[in-house]
Amino acid sequence: MRYCIKPFKVTLVFLAVMFIAGCGQEALGYGFVIKNVSISRGYQVLNIRLQQELDLSQQARAALQHGVTLAIRLDLELRNDNNMTVVKREVRYFRIRYLPLSERYQLREGASEKLQAFTRLRHVLAAIGDLKVQMPTGPLPPGSYELRTRIRVDESQLPAPMQLPALFSSQWRHDSEWSVWPFEVNV
Repeated sequence: MRYCIKPFKVTLVFLAVMFIAGCGQEALGYGFVIKNVSISRGYQVLNIRLQQELDLSQQARAALQHGVTLAIRLDLELRNDNNMTVVKREVRYFRIRYLPLSERYQLREGASEKLQAFTRLRHVLAAIGDLKVQMPTGPLPPGSYELRTRIRVDESQLPAPMQLPALFSSQWRHDSEWSVWPFEVNV
């Protein structure tokens, strides 16, 4: 007996796939986007300037207001463009915390003791949105390289009772796409 797929079912499946594919973060009204990255070389270091657009979801904002510290994770990956070998990987964390008594937001980079205080969340996000980062590389041989970057909310840094719901909730998906920024190293 032959099995025949009716055109109506194929059309429904096609429309469902197109509907799901069209549901991107742009329609959500929040998320992280890396707009531009500029790279300059120093002595065994890359000076990187990242320009990003960061907007938190209502659920993430509510968590901040209720005392949850959010960890924003910046992934940097330097690859040799000729053979795609990863030369250096680096992860940077930015922790945002709200202090209700002083009505201030705190920003801490990594494990440093340096804290910055802001009166508005948008000012904190703007500070993370325009970053200057140094990435130690050691000596790099001349050639073509690419810097891959991504920024996201790290759900694994949330309190344990929030981690599983955050894993399945679209309100916690702020991840930017991996962006690739090629550059040359000359003698």
